[in-house]
Amino acid sequence: MKTRSEIRLFRTLAVCALCICMVGVSAQAKLYIFGQVTGGDMGLCPDAFKMDVSPNPDNEDQALFTFTNDCDSDGVLGRFFFMENDLMVYNMVFAASERYDQYDEIPFSLYENNAMLPGGHPLGFTPQNSFGVYADPARPKTGLHYEEYVSILFDINVDDGYTFDDIIAEIDGQSLGVGLHAQALPGGVSASFSTIPEPLTLSLLGIGTLLIRNKRRGTAQ
Repeated sequence: MKTRSEIRLFRTLAVCALCICMVGVSAQAKLYIFGQVTGGDMGLCPDAFKMDVSPNPDNEDQALFTFTNDCDSDGVLGRFFFMENDLMVYNMVFAASERYDQYDEIPFSLYENNAMLPGGHPLGFTPQNSFGVYADPARPKTGLHYEEYVSILFDINVDDGYTFDDIIAEIDGQSLGVGLHAQALPGGVSASFSTIPEPLTLSLLGIGTLLIRNKRRGTAQ
C-alpha cells in the first residue's frame, strides 16, 4: 500500500508530465479537422478535410497552412476562407500536390473582395472581415481531389510582437476563423466547413485524470 506522500508525489509527476506534453504541442504544428456547417448529411468519410498549421521550417516568422482532402468519395475543395486579423498577412500559395508540380500552374488565387464563407455569418465570417483563396478558374471540379493538398504561406506580424503560438491560440479560440467550401459532393451539392481543433490536448488531460484515478483505486484496495 502506498503512503499519502507517495500518492501526492505520483500526482505531481503526472501533472508535470502532462504540462510538458501540452507545452510541446502548443509550440509545434497542429492538426485541425473541419466540421460541416451547411447542408445535410453528405455521406462523406469521417474527418475528410484537414488543415495542418505549422511554422515555416525555412523562416520562423512565417506560418504554413496546408489543406488536405482525405476523402475517397465525392468532394472537391475549391475555396478557403480566413477572417481578417492583425496576426498575419497573406504571402503566397507555397506548394501544391504533385498534380500541380509547377508553381506557375497552381490554379489558386487570392480574392480579397466579398470573400464570404457560405453560411459562415453565425461563425463570424462577413464580406467585410474575410478574404479567400479560390481555385482558379472557379469550376465545380477545380480544386483539391482525393489525396491532394495545397499550402498557403502567411507572414507573421512579428513587428507587433505576434508569434506562431498566437496564431494557434486565435484559431483554437475561434477568433481566427478558417473555413472551406467543397463542391461536387454526393448528389452534386456543395457545403461549407469550419475548423474543429484536433482533440489532442483534451486527450492528454483525460489520460492524466485516468492515471490519477487508477492510482487512487489501486491504493484503496
